[in-house]
Amino acid sequence: MLSRMAFGRGSFAALVAALASILAGVPLAAQEDAAAKIGVFNVDRVMAESQPGQQALALFNQLRDQRVGELQVQQDQINVLQQQSLSVLAGSPDAVRLQREVENSMLRLQRLQEDVDQELGLRQQELTTDIMNLIAQTIELIGQEEGYTLIFNQIQSGLV
Repeated sequence: MLSRMAFGRGSFAALVAALASILAGVPLAAQEDAAAKIGVFNVDRVMAESQPGQQALALFNQLRDQRVGELQVQQDQINVLQQQSLSVLAGSPDAVRLQREVENSMLRLQRLQEDVDQELGLRQQELTTDIMNLIAQTIELIGQEEGYTLIFNQIQSGLV
């Protein structure tokens, strides 16, 4: 019902033909009976198995491990302060001071965690952008040379 309201009979038929053609993997203009070649690749596998991908992953993991270590040091300091606060008399000036230190340390840890998350996201993007562009160019070149009609990224289920 919507299709009749939104499209005239002729344009709806053309749309259905176009969709059927796309789903079948055959170009609309193709008059010959050539079979469509469809390719599928896994970008994560390419990243994991290629030398540039492995180098980028190693650099990223090194930075991540360093930052996780910094976060762990902060968490350990908070744990020590919490243990100290358990050993002092509740309501005493030392207990109040330790509680304030715990709260301040937890706030610093939270801010550091947010900074680390942002830094790691940016670094990952920096490390992978050039590689992803190279992969896209290579896939396009291979697709043209080998006569592929459609090439899909298996991970994103998207047409390249």
